[in-house]
Amino acid sequence: MKEVTVDRFPDGAWPVMLTPFREDRSIDWDAVDAYADWLIRMGSAGIFTVALSSEMFDLTPSERVALTRRVVDAADGRAPVIASALAGEGLSVAEAAAGLVEAGAAGVVLIASSLATPEEPDDVLIGRMQTVLERVPDVPFGIYECPVPYKRLLTLETVRWLAETGRFVFYKDTSHRVDVMTARIEATRGTPLKHYNAAISSLVSTLRAGGHGFSGYAANIYPDVVAWLCANVAAAPAPEVERAQRLLSVAEHAINSRYPTSAKYLLAHRAGLPVLPVSRWKPESIGPHEGQPLRDLVDYIASLELPGLRASSRTR
Repeated sequence: MKEVTVDRFPDGAWPVMLTPFREDRSIDWDAVDAYADWLIRMGSAGIFTVALSSEMFDLTPSERVALTRRVVDAADGRAPVIASALAGEGLSVAEAAAGLVEAGAAGVVLIASSLATPEEPDDVLIGRMQTVLERVPDVPFGIYECPVPYKRLLTLETVRWLAETGRFVFYKDTSHRVDVMTARIEATRGTPLKHYNAAISSLVSTLRAGGHGFSGYAANIYPDVVAWLCANVAAAPAPEVERAQRLLSVAEHAINSRYPTSAKYLLAHRAGLPVLPVSRWKPESIGPHEGQPLRDLVDYIASLELPGLRASSRTR
């Protein structure tokens, strides 16, 4: 297989971009534009849209393509945009991938748990990924250990296969185990496959082990601090690095219970973006009682002058 180049896939913060909705739960395209622009201005290396945080299973196939195209247009070449390929409504994964590429995606992410059942071995998973690669040539791919419809963690042998194809450039790792992630980083060293941790509490450890960045909740709301952490883990004073990671861990935990609605609420307060706390996936409301701790957390972090923290005005 032809190896793809990775210069379009920089190290650093890759938010799993939230999808803004209106009150009627239709996509708020103006808010998509504003949010994508903000993520890039806050230092994101790239954007992962049509991810679980984007509520991808609650989007139609046409909406997934339209969302990808809109984020690509908003990025305007300033950062690469990747998106997940899902089968559905008569589309195969390969056909969905081709549609995302046509929409401008720099790479296509495959969902491990959507390509094989829990009972099927990794040989079956590899065979199905091989078919997609053959049907969609010369396109960079990613792999995501998405916890829905179930969480499928890849074996080290499968990770090596991904790296050896030369086609995979993005690995969103959800193992949450430093020993497992370190082994995967070692197994893929020197290949096009880059490792992006999804667990903020262990990010410093994986960056020091040779990982390439972060793709998870914290990057959706604090892309600037995550970007600083990724860029400065080796050079900044250790106490400053640890403080940034600890506060990001607290911020991420604070939005877990009603995510993604809670993240949208926090984002609107932190960034001043026109993003409503509305979700299709988990349509739980955020009222004053639930929202006050989130507002307090944003204001508290702002008062600490956290390394990398930027002003969040909506002006370009």
